[in-house]
Amino acid sequence: MLQHIEIRCVRNLSTVDVVIAESATALFGANGSGKTSFLEAVHLLGLGRSFRTHHSKPVIQHAQDACRVVGRLNRGGHVFHMGIEKSRDGSARARVAGETVPSLSLLAQTLPLVLLDTEGLDLVSGPPEGRRRLIDSTLFHVEQPFLAAWRRYSQAVRQRNSGLRRGIIDTDLAWRQELAEAGERLTEARARLAEPYRQKLRELAALLSQDLQGIDLIFRPGWDRKYPLIEALERNIDSDRSQGFTQVGPHRADIRLLHNGVPVSEVLSRGQMKLLLIALKLVQGQIIEEQARVPPLYLVDDLPAELDRAHCASVCSQLGAGRQVILTAVDRGSLEAAWGNEPLKLFHVEHGQIAAC
Repeated sequence: MLQHIEIRCVRNLSTVDVVIAESATALFGANGSGKTSFLEAVHLLGLGRSFRTHHSKPVIQHAQDACRVVGRLNRGGHVFHMGIEKSRDGSARARVAGETVPSLSLLAQTLPLVLLDTEGLDLVSGPPEGRRRLIDSTLFHVEQPFLAAWRRYSQAVRQRNSGLRRGIIDTDLAWRQELAEAGERLTEARARLAEPYRQKLRELAALLSQDLQGIDLIFRPGWDRKYPLIEALERNIDSDRSQGFTQVGPHRADIRLLHNGVPVSEVLSRGQMKLLLIALKLVQGQIIEEQARVPPLYLVDDLPAELDRAHCASVCSQLGAGRQVILTAVDRGSLEAAWGNEPLKLFHVEHGQIAAC
């Protein structure tokens, strides 16, 4: 559980120190005041990167060389600190419990995050990459060997594709074998997760809105599974060499979202897709809660601006019951109305300054 956060030079947040509630912490203020930047700083602490940009420079306050975020955590009575500093050149330094971390993935293991916003509708209606990333980021928290298998497969795809582009074929058999072994493990893990994800999504989507009854999630592995992956790769050798890249395998997998058997992009309104996006993230959080060692922290960015009052309250009702949540909104009243009677620790944000109410 995150107890306290110190933020230095993240966008317009020059010097911020905030005590985080065990349940819900809410920040309200005008657009551009720094509310989303606060969530961005927490995201930086937990994942080593922003959710608004892939680059470091926009995150770092103008005329500063670096930004820094430090958090104090309590894990079963054990209190420790974790922190990250990012420089304009893109380099980063991170520490957990006084030890320098060799990989930023250790930040995510220490502070799992679930981001609920409605900006990333491509996750619902766009190309498969975003949905693969959602499933894989969930597996990262619930299956310890998954990250190694994912890295092994990703490296093998890059190496094989490089060889295919350069016409190097003498090592292709070795790379196909590596792809097949790592790819089968990767796909088995995704398939194990897909079914409980599907069941939870069907239930939760219907709870959020009657319009989402009939939602379904179908996992497509990236090749015809009546063949082992090694055989599918062999069947595609000539085409792969001609095209210069590997055309079958887990890197082509998809998690299709359907509504009564029809792709959601064809039948759902933009508002309905926003609710479905939130449902996908809530299910991710539920699975991490049930299967991982560390429960996630939920970051909820300005739902009242995107959802009507009833749907906003419905989402917030799913977030209660012992979860740690940080929410933002423009006005205090919309936050209090959505959150209902549960405890809510309020802060006002103005011009990068955060004050308790």
